[in-house]
Order: sequence, then C-alpha cells, then structure tokens
Amino acid sequence: MDTNDRQAIAGLFEKLTQVERQMPVRDPEAERFIGEAITRQPGAPYYMAQTVVVQEHALNAAEARIAALEADLAEARKAPQGGGFLSGLFGGGAPRRSAPMGQPLPQGAPGGFLAGAVQTAMGVAGGMLLANAVAGMFAGEAQAGEPEAEPEMEDPGFDDSGEW
Repeated sequence: MDTNDRQAIAGLFEKLTQVERQMPVRDPEAERFIGEAITRQPGAPYYMAQTVVVQEHALNAAEARIAALEADLAEARKAPQGGGFLSGLFGGGAPRRSAPMGQPLPQGAPGGFLAGAVQTAMGVAGGMLLANAVAGMFAGEAQAGEPEAEPEMEDPGFDDSGEW
C-alpha cells in the first residue's frame, strides 16, 4: 500500500463517518443481512471499498465532462453565427474546443489497493451487465437474431389454359 492507496481509503472512510453522523439510524434487518453476508465473504468490504473509490472517481470525471460540455454549449449559443452553411467547410465559424477528460485514477504500487481497484470495479460492472443480459434473454426481451422473413409467395404466372 502506498500513499495514494492510503489517501483513497482514508477519504472513503471520512465520508462514511460524515454519513454516519448525519444518518445515525440504520435498518436493523438490512444491517443484520449485510453482516451475515460479510461473515460468509470476509473479503467483501475490501472489494466494496475498491469499487466505491473507482465509482466515485468515474462520477467526478463524468461531472467535470458534463460541466465542460454545458459551458461549451452556453458559449456556442452566445457566439454569433458567422458565414453561410458552407462556412465551416473552408475554416469559417468558431473553432470547437474539446471538453477535458477526467483525471486518470492514481495508480498504486504493483499489487496495491488502487492497482486492483479498476479490475474489481470492472468485474463488478461486467458481472452486473452479464446478469442483466442473461435475465433479459430469459424474460424474452432480447432476441438472438433477426426475426425470420416470411416466405415469399410464388407468382404462378399467367395461365391462359392454352386458349387464345
């Protein structure tokens, strides 16, 4: 575990401490159920912490991207529309600036907490996607392929029964 790992974990637990102070009442049945699950799977809190850290980072990156896109949109709405419909073809019009992407997740030491966090989060997300896809298949919501085409009717052609 390196400094980044320690900061990520400490930050998570600081937020959990704040939540616990703000919402001290918990559902006893849910808490008991969670406790039983952790007893059966003692490594779960570790993987849950990794998943929360990665999801928080992804959420922050998405919020920053949305804010940048909204700023670009507001700027585009304020900017005068110059030139005709072909003005952009020949370099006219306002240049587009791209919205900044989120900061990469800090990498921990090899084998550290953050080193496995992305894999854990991807495994959790991938498992959820797979479960949803399988559930959809059994519920009849997903089709494996295109529906079969109806057979074409043969055109019997013109039949004059040999008469004129």
